[in-house]
Amino acid sequence: MFPKEAEVVVIGGGVIGSSIAYYLAKAGKDVVLLEKSHQSGEASAANAAFVWTITRKPGIDVRLAMHSLELHLKLKDELEMDFEYIHNGGLLIIEDEKQMPLVKAHVKKRAEDGFPLEIIDAKQTLALEPLLSKETTIGAVYSPIDGTTNPIFLGVALNFQAKQLGAKIFHHTEVLDIEVERRKVKGVVCNKGTIKTDTIVNAAGCWGHKIGAMVGLKVPITPFQLAMLVTEQLPPCVFHPIMGASYMVEEDAGKAGGLGCGLIVSQQTSGNLLIGASWRDAGYDKRIISEEIELMAKINVKAMPALKDVRVIRSYANFFPHTDDDLPILGSVDAVEGFIMACGHNGHGVGMGPGTGKLIQELICDGKTSISLDELNLSRFQLK
Repeated sequence: MFPKEAEVVVIGGGVIGSSIAYYLAKAGKDVVLLEKSHQSGEASAANAAFVWTITRKPGIDVRLAMHSLELHLKLKDELEMDFEYIHNGGLLIIEDEKQMPLVKAHVKKRAEDGFPLEIIDAKQTLALEPLLSKETTIGAVYSPIDGTTNPIFLGVALNFQAKQLGAKIFHHTEVLDIEVERRKVKGVVCNKGTIKTDTIVNAAGCWGHKIGAMVGLKVPITPFQLAMLVTEQLPPCVFHPIMGASYMVEEDAGKAGGLGCGLIVSQQTSGNLLIGASWRDAGYDKRIISEEIELMAKINVKAMPALKDVRVIRSYANFFPHTDDDLPILGSVDAVEGFIMACGHNGHGVGMGPGTGKLIQELICDGKTSISLDELNLSRFQLK
């Protein structure tokens, strides 16, 4: 039966929304989770599957990533279902000497902030990942704590546990409007009925601006397409999540439009390799163009020549919610009492999902958070 009221309604059923619902249910809250698509139907099912900290910048960015990584570890024991989380280290591959100054500057700033990284040479890198090219590999940034997960399984595991704790979860349930009276949220109107509530969490990812508009807010989140390739199942051959330093360089320089592509490789527990990634401004179009597939194949084969004989069985694309400063929008909104933002993670929603979920639970239940969300508030864009 569709509920008529709830203490909290979470809009968006990806890893972020599912994490919020899980932690709220664990804290004893009467929570309802609404998802317009099927389970793990959007970005949480189509990404690089990284739980990643290497490229996170000093300050709030890396603190959010580290906080969430700790919770991934705890969820392995808390959740009944296995979500294939492996944390055996990650590698940021340096393939051009021109990348070294930026990489060294990043490592230096991280060390100054208390989150050191290690730069290793080509010999050490190749010992960790023998398939990498001896001709193009100069070295790498190594982090022993990074890893991969199965984001679809993670979403399912969170949903299952949240339901066991009393959460009500509805898929194929579209939010049509939000009721507001005297600048306070009062209810959520959707295609299955209206739920009266005093607290709403906007965890709608790339659709976060549409949910924000329902309460009169301008939320500066836009979709940015991310595409990946999936190979046939292989014996263990890639032992760490791998990212090319060119990805960080281009990401830091800003996405100026057109087609971008960087080295991304990891191997799932099933044996399939996830390789990519390409990105472009395509609106809400999930279709992959041939240029993306060709460029991803070219970049990955250059980095790992043995991949030229591996069959690609499918490709996928979805969108990550982009903000101008590459940071999420988290926390209460001053203009509308009871409306909380939890989206805009810029392609790191899987890795940062559990951390976001716990912080939003703390905000709702305790009125304060273990990591300050002040600099992530929506108001930072309104002040510009």
